[in-house]
Amino acid sequence: MSTKHKLIGLGMCLACGLFAAAGCAPQGTTSDSNQNAGATDAQSPAATEQRAYTDEQEAVIAGEEGTTTYDNIDAEAFPGKDYIDRLYDKWADIAVEYAPEIRTLPDGRMVQRTPTEYQIEAGTWQTQAETNSFNTYWLDADNKGCGSCHVDLSTMIKSMPFEHPTVWNDELNNQMTVQECIDCHRYAPGYITNVQDFGTLMHSVHMGSRNKAAFEDTYDGDCMSCHNATENGKGMEMWDLVKYNHLWGIVDVAADDLTDTSFSFEQETVQSDVFSFEWMHGYYCQMRHGSEIEGLDLPQSLFDSWEITIEGNVSQPYTALLKDLVEEAEKDGVVVTKNSKLVCNWNMVGGGGISNANITGIPVSWLVEKAGGYTDDSNGVRVMRADGTSKRSFSMDKLNDDEALLVYKMDDEYLGAKQGYPCTNWVEGVDAQVCSKQVDRYVVSSDCPDFTDSQYLFDHHDGSPNGWFNEEGVIVNRPNATILDVPEGLVIETGKPYTFHGYADAYNEEIDYLEFSFDNGETWTKYEVDGSDVNKVVWWNLTWTPPEHGAYTITVRAATVEGSVSYQTHTVMVNAKDEMPAVEDTVVYETKGLVKVDNASDTAA
Repeated sequence: MSTKHKLIGLGMCLACGLFAAAGCAPQGTTSDSNQNAGATDAQSPAATEQRAYTDEQEAVIAGEEGTTTYDNIDAEAFPGKDYIDRLYDKWADIAVEYAPEIRTLPDGRMVQRTPTEYQIEAGTWQTQAETNSFNTYWLDADNKGCGSCHVDLSTMIKSMPFEHPTVWNDELNNQMTVQECIDCHRYAPGYITNVQDFGTLMHSVHMGSRNKAAFEDTYDGDCMSCHNATENGKGMEMWDLVKYNHLWGIVDVAADDLTDTSFSFEQETVQSDVFSFEWMHGYYCQMRHGSEIEGLDLPQSLFDSWEITIEGNVSQPYTALLKDLVEEAEKDGVVVTKNSKLVCNWNMVGGGGISNANITGIPVSWLVEKAGGYTDDSNGVRVMRADGTSKRSFSMDKLNDDEALLVYKMDDEYLGAKQGYPCTNWVEGVDAQVCSKQVDRYVVSSDCPDFTDSQYLFDHHDGSPNGWFNEEGVIVNRPNATILDVPEGLVIETGKPYTFHGYADAYNEEIDYLEFSFDNGETWTKYEVDGSDVNKVVWWNLTWTPPEHGAYTITVRAATVEGSVSYQTHTVMVNAKDEMPAVEDTVVYETKGLVKVDNASDTAA
């Protein structure tokens, strides 16, 4: 929650009959003025300063007989103006006191999670100040959503007691959202024990015996910290999923009015620390994960003794040492080094489960040829992990086109533990489900599934589904267009170009174009992505200059040549300011864990 205020009892009723109740209240010392912010205050505002009026104006304001005429009433003097001035002064003071919190993050960037209401018409909400206080005073927006308690969700997941799969990506610096959590925990048959269980889990985590006291007492948390209660029939919505529909002060820019933008894309950038979700569902998975966490190199003896078997529908099955196969393949000049993508089937919109990697490997087709080739009835190749935890398959097309490789190096270095030392299977243009680490056997088969039936592959954990299905059988992340490295409410400068960047990918489908919206999806601007390589990630850049101060939302979506369009879009908000705030006027965070709390003994962790 915020470190500025603590709203104890907000009982003021608006003229329209709206009753506003504080949700998850800000942290800090309760001020007397806030305690008394009830109906009586609205009727009798206290003057914040002594105003100077002429004798004539005072007579008009006092409503003296004979002074109030058609000619002498104006904006500076009318009966009761002194009351109105005090009323405006009161709400102007509230707007200052409840100004949206600005944070300075450990990397020096600033964020403001709640928009400043620059664009609200003067006089709105009983104030003549440049800014208003609807978002922070009435909606309590600084104290709603995951970001009110957690500076960064990736850090939260890293530091949780449960050894969560590595869904974050420090190299891409993707900003995790609650939508990703919902997508994964809502429907993941075969991966999570119970589907449709996200709400059960989150309410238990926050309100269970271990955390309830801290959530309620330290952070003043309650239901409205996370939820938005509406009259639209949708009940308790997640605030983070609907907040841009309710916050005041967001500037909409229609596509026809969008100027000072430029777009580009490329596919050659690679990551040195390629993502790995590190599921610990088998002995070898645990060995790799433990070694990675401890910073240990797996021994050379493991590489030297590792065996690769080629069997099944081949003429001459064989088993050979990996080191001998590498030496022979390098001598024959068949080893391939290239940039190629790796993307997880479970990589949601906004996620970090995607990388371009510089890989070195042996074509599996060469290994099969050494076994005398495959029989005519073969329809795929099964990839067997050494610990027996996977036997996913890939198609003969991938074999014949040399898009299946036995990889043993990345960035010209032998694989680390996390990447599957001593070797991993790698199939291009599909999701990473078939890219089995520590593979020791290829079985050419005639019982492989129909590789075009993504639903079957998803349901039966075979092949590469090339997308994540929801409970309605719809792929939610193909294509996936994501904005990277924009923390919620990033502060940028008005009139200066800012470059947003991100990625677009659709597994086995080619990206056709990207579209961006600056008015919450009402209008879109299209940018073509001509001739992209389906085996590499599309890295895009959009440069834009904010025309005036205010909050802006930027939404991205994509479409493929094959006709798929984004099921989910990705939206971020930035705050453009004419002058960047001084660091000393912000809440400074040295780490990205929990927010600082005035009445707690610890600070951000």
